[in-house]
Amino acid sequence: MSKYKPTNKIELRSLIENNNIYLGDIDTSLITDMSMLFDKPNFACFEGSYSEYESYNVRIDFSGIEKWDTSNVINMRSMFHNIKNFNIDINNWNVSNVTDMAYMFFGAENFNHPLNKWNVSNVKSMTCMFKNAYNFNQDLNDWKINKDADIKDMFVNTSLIEKPHWYNL
Repeated sequence: MSKYKPTNKIELRSLIENNNIYLGDIDTSLITDMSMLFDKPNFACFEGSYSEYESYNVRIDFSGIEKWDTSNVINMRSMFHNIKNFNIDINNWNVSNVTDMAYMFFGAENFNHPLNKWNVSNVKSMTCMFKNAYNFNQDLNDWKINKDADIKDMFVNTSLIEKPHWYNL
């Protein structure tokens, strides 16, 4: 049984900003929007120096996130945007309802886990999804991509040796 059950992204964000809360204790089954969830606050609103801002992370420990119920999520745009230390296996997430994954792992430099189990057939935007995720090098050939999905610059600056067969850009 989960300790926390947020009903929206604002409530979820307040929980994840508390590094004393284990992410596995959060029931995310009601969440539909996880866009920019771990992104930094706007610099104009940040209390501190520029160097502190640059080193700021919303979250340090991501353990337990692999247990999240993402079956109702529609938007994951920029979810891990510039979270350099993120590298957790989230291959078992149900992302079948997600329509926006643009910039999801943009700048997540250390991320390199399989995502081959993901059903991404409803995703309409994957623009820059892995851009600047320098260590990413996983086989995504099993993905069934929506023929109208925007996949521009999806793998720019990754370690991906062989692009998936469906990536025709």
